[in-house]
Amino acid sequence: MNAKQLVVGIVWLGFAALTIAIFAVEGSTALAIPYPRLASIGVTVDLFIALALMSIWMYFDARKRGKSAIPFILMALVFGSLGPLTYLFLRLGDSRAEPIFRVEHRPLEAK
Repeated sequence: MNAKQLVVGIVWLGFAALTIAIFAVEGSTALAIPYPRLASIGVTVDLFIALALMSIWMYFDARKRGKSAIPFILMALVFGSLGPLTYLFLRLGDSRAEPIFRVEHRPLEAK
């Protein structure tokens, strides 16, 4: 396990514990979308947009790697960020996976 995977794993554990607590306290009403205030609508729409973007990235990234992201996308539909966090945790543990992004180090040029 590398350092990035450790960080994602810690975040996953914390969010999983929160999700379990929410379902334990709220039961099936935890799946209801709260709309009592405009701020709640904004947060909910923001979450849907973020999860949709993550699902699109997971789909194409997994397809490029010859894998399927469908289980993680379905997990995101039910448990929110646990789907993308699980995908990221497993992806960071795959030594054959290309880096998610590359940072090029170029020396500063004098003007």
